[in-house]
Amino acid sequence: MDAKPTSSSHIRPGTTSSWMTVCAAGSDDARDGQAPMTPRPDTDAGTLDPVRTVFWQAYRHLFPPHALPAQTPGGSLVISWSVMDDPHAHHPYAVPVLLRFHEALLDAMGAADARMQLQLAQEHEPALREGLRGYDPFAHVPDARVVTIG
Repeated sequence: MDAKPTSSSHIRPGTTSSWMTVCAAGSDDARDGQAPMTPRPDTDAGTLDPVRTVFWQAYRHLFPPHALPAQTPGGSLVISWSVMDDPHAHHPYAVPVLLRFHEALLDAMGAADARMQLQLAQEHEPALREGLRGYDPFAHVPDARVVTIG
């Protein structure tokens, strides 16, 4: 029996795909004024670098327990979760939340120890809360909510 060819078009949102592993470091880093990506030499697709992991640890209580973050090649975090069981859902996943980080904040996080990193991330939680005000995970048109941190 012949194996079916694999295609990334069959990958559901929220699952791991190969697009992050084939994208060369630096190819999307400076696009749209984004801060360059923090180097991630030993990570797999869907894995957060150490700085983004601290942000996720600080902010995960603002999202459902089954929410999953993914790091984009530009260094942003995309957060979404399954809503298939909710009667209000128009799509299988919540409208994603995209967190962008200012370069100065990323530099400060990179230079800080673990305790200070967590404190820095927590200091920016009010900005995230404000950015999420009015957010509708069940919107008919699933445009990502973009929140800039820092």
